[in-house]
Amino acid sequence: MLFLSGYLLLGMALAAVLNAFVSFLPGYLIGVPIWLSACLLWARLKPAQRRQTGVLGLVGAPLLLFGTLYGDDVRFLLKALEANYLVMAMLVGVSFLRLVALKGAEQDERLPRGRSALGRTLLGTHLIGSVINISSVLIVGDRLAARQPLQPVQALVLVRSFSICAFWSPFFAAMGLTLVSAPGAELKTLVLFGLPVAMVALLFSIWEVARHPAAAQAQGYPMHFKALWMPLLLAFMVIISHEVWPAISVLTLVTLISMLFACSWMLITQKRQGGRRLINHVHEGLPGLAGEVMLFLAAAVLAAGVAATLNAFDLVLAPDHYGAFEACITLLILVILAFVGMHPVTSVVLVGSILAPSVSNPNLLGLTMLMGWALGVGLSPLSGVQLSLRARYGISAAELWRLNRHYAPAMLLVCWGMLSLFAAL
Repeated sequence: MLFLSGYLLLGMALAAVLNAFVSFLPGYLIGVPIWLSACLLWARLKPAQRRQTGVLGLVGAPLLLFGTLYGDDVRFLLKALEANYLVMAMLVGVSFLRLVALKGAEQDERLPRGRSALGRTLLGTHLIGSVINISSVLIVGDRLAARQPLQPVQALVLVRSFSICAFWSPFFAAMGLTLVSAPGAELKTLVLFGLPVAMVALLFSIWEVARHPAAAQAQGYPMHFKALWMPLLLAFMVIISHEVWPAISVLTLVTLISMLFACSWMLITQKRQGGRRLINHVHEGLPGLAGEVMLFLAAAVLAAGVAATLNAFDLVLAPDHYGAFEACITLLILVILAFVGMHPVTSVVLVGSILAPSVSNPNLLGLTMLMGWALGVGLSPLSGVQLSLRARYGISAAELWRLNRHYAPAMLLVCWGMLSLFAAL
């Protein structure tokens, strides 16, 4: 029955894309397949994912029910039914890019060693990960751990290469959820101010990795141009298509381009075998998104529940003015929540539900969300990348916390500086 969830998610993604060009369905109907797939995927969740999703649901559902009944307003219930379908559709679309094989290194190719090799691995994995997301971490991690256990310094490279993508990548769930949670935020502006912060984070990470005692003998991943052409091409296609169709959501463009590119590539290069792999991805790959689907679904319920309750009591928690100081405080709160274990998905949607209705500068709020996500993914022990590294390679959460003890405060200061600069401009 799991394969049915794959077709439900695929149908939802196609409906979301079509609806963007020819509006024919209300959002809550497009979200229905997500809820149906969630019923099928619940059994596939790991215990930690069930606990995490369950807590969010148990908190959000009563708030949503109370807010809907007491406030006599069903719009928040319909918002929960939508289930952030634009972000979900983007996750489905981007997942197809995993089928386009990463040609960075052959299995028998000798792995380079040393600080420069780790630096190149960090930069290359970051660029690849900006498009294919956490798949890049697993592809590179499996290669590095093929003949010897993954070392903490290598794990640091993987965490940073992945988390820093959230500062700017249009293909990242962080950007998708930010554009939804901060209505009016512009992709070009977020990328323009997010990229410099990402560059600083990459340079700081390379410096940290180079200073690690084990860096001199640690193995890196051999990066070639054939491993990097796809992210560059896809990013260029998204930017150009957004200029051509400015009225179409960036999330929709990312979804459409990802699916068209992956399907065309597989059918042209692998023909019948490529078609079989595409079908197999629908049967097995899309149900493999169970963790992400349930987490985003539960986060949507929590956000709608908080918004409904605030509306029922006519409460406004947002400050009268949202400027640089307020943005810096918001970012600090997001980082603290990540430190205590809250997933950035949850904290970002909560911030959006509280602040977005009264914020006059959605780009400032959007930048704050992206920065909170980027720092939170690297810090939170419940983030997908940390859970994957612990389960797959035996890296301890305490070791990852220790490796981030300088990065977090340093990048917090950098982000505060960028937020202040943006507000001043």
